[in-house]
Amino acid sequence: MYTKDFEPYTYPLNRNPRYNFDIKNKSKWFINNDSNIHIKPKSKNQKNSTKWRRMLNDYSQNTTLHGLRYAGNNELSASERCFWIISFGLAVITAVYFIFNLFHKWQDMPVIISLSPKATKLTSIPFPAITICNMNNARKSVARNILETNIDRRLLSDFCDEDPLSIDSSIDNYTGDWDSLKKFMIRVSQPCHEMIVSCLWANNPKVCSELFNPSLTDEGICCSFNKVKPDYIFRNPRDLSDLNITFPNPSANWTPENGYPPNTPAEYTPWRPWGAGNHLGLTLVLDAEIEEYYCSSEVSYGFKVMLHSPVETPKISSFGSLVSPGRETSLEIHPTVGMATPTLAEIEKEKRQCVYSAEKQLRFYKTYTQRNCILECEANFTLTFCQCVMYYMPKDSFSRICGKKDEECSNKAKLAIELRYSSPLTNISQLLNGTYLPNCTCLPGCHWIGYNKVHSSSPLANSYKIKQTFLAGRTSTYFKKNMAVIHFFFEETQFTGFTKGELFGFTEFLSNTGGLLGLFMGFSFLSAIEVIYFISLRLWCAMSNKKKVTDRKQSK
Repeated sequence: MYTKDFEPYTYPLNRNPRYNFDIKNKSKWFINNDSNIHIKPKSKNQKNSTKWRRMLNDYSQNTTLHGLRYAGNNELSASERCFWIISFGLAVITAVYFIFNLFHKWQDMPVIISLSPKATKLTSIPFPAITICNMNNARKSVARNILETNIDRRLLSDFCDEDPLSIDSSIDNYTGDWDSLKKFMIRVSQPCHEMIVSCLWANNPKVCSELFNPSLTDEGICCSFNKVKPDYIFRNPRDLSDLNITFPNPSANWTPENGYPPNTPAEYTPWRPWGAGNHLGLTLVLDAEIEEYYCSSEVSYGFKVMLHSPVETPKISSFGSLVSPGRETSLEIHPTVGMATPTLAEIEKEKRQCVYSAEKQLRFYKTYTQRNCILECEANFTLTFCQCVMYYMPKDSFSRICGKKDEECSNKAKLAIELRYSSPLTNISQLLNGTYLPNCTCLPGCHWIGYNKVHSSSPLANSYKIKQTFLAGRTSTYFKKNMAVIHFFFEETQFTGFTKGELFGFTEFLSNTGGLLGLFMGFSFLSAIEVIYFISLRLWCAMSNKKKVTDRKQSK
């Protein structure tokens, strides 16, 4: 029993509750003498929660983020702290929203096409390849001989689109082999030296046979100018079913992506333009031989002309321009050249929507262009769908050539490939009766070159004084009826190209993200270091100091 002068002292619970435990007995429960309230000591989770609360409060008091220090200031009232917490939360939500939009732009729209900062010189690109076809499919004198001898009569019927029921199938033994078809086409087609009777290159007379070579197109055998050798166009030209052509002029391995090899001589094809103007272009005099027309690919007579890249196979029937005899025609050339920045290669093909030559290799063509890819895809699908391939398509020597009986099937295959890039797949599958159409993914090349033209013409006047070099032994009457004069030339000595580059790279995304975070929260790179510091180094130091204090107490 205690005396009045010596009473035991107990700490009030409302002042120092953390001391309300029995240190001597180390009991889990302690009964306070004043209130008889059982106080449970803090658990480990509660202690950890207190530690994190203290660390967050310490972080809010020392961080450089705007507004957060007010939210953690204990000296402010609850309403003031709540105001700053809501404001900081709204700033974070707004910043995240704009950063999400920025990320979407970075992922889905990373490419921009802009005008080149420097003007491109005309002499740095090749003069366009020019393919000219006479719309006459077969010369009348040859066709009459075929009809009289009944040799190759079925081929003549196919070329002139005649009704096959009117032709006896036993007349001809043509089975669709390339050698027979090639010999027939060479026989009935107008030779290049007869169609092109006069040539002026940069106002200098040239031998036309040295400028033009026979070319296999969907209009038959035509004449092409300024194309590179087949060795530079096709991957294995000796294994392909094509014309055997010898090029009198040396050729350079030019591509739209790499351009001319270093130190390429000026006389190597593809030739480069000398300058702008009619006098520095190409002038041709063509002979249509109207009296020799037996059947035409169109309802008129004359020529089809197309400008294209020197490494491409043109599709004259679909994209050729018509030139009438008895007229003088001017074709002003406007080149379009596109280049890509080196950083564009780091973006995925599906996002930049273009292909480098090294990224996709074609089976037949050595140089990748979108037109070459589409034509090869059309050839492969026609072979699969119809078990044959059209004569003008890239093919090997084992492929069967489509005849008149395969025309409906080949036309469906051609239309399906063309619609593949413009119409829904459901319509195409209905056209092909459910046949699977392969996805060729023929994207444009990242480096490209194209030639637009402005077409103008006027009829030859009766008083027109014809140059003797243009007549080439023909009379004036024959010239005005059968001949056509065409001028190909550039309008400007310099032009502006296009550059395909990276619109939004990682550097731009990072800088814009930092700008948004700085605008709404005052966030910077050092703010991120602060977060790492408080959850790593500072926390580790606090735990280390506490452990040292505990060890000292235990040692005492």
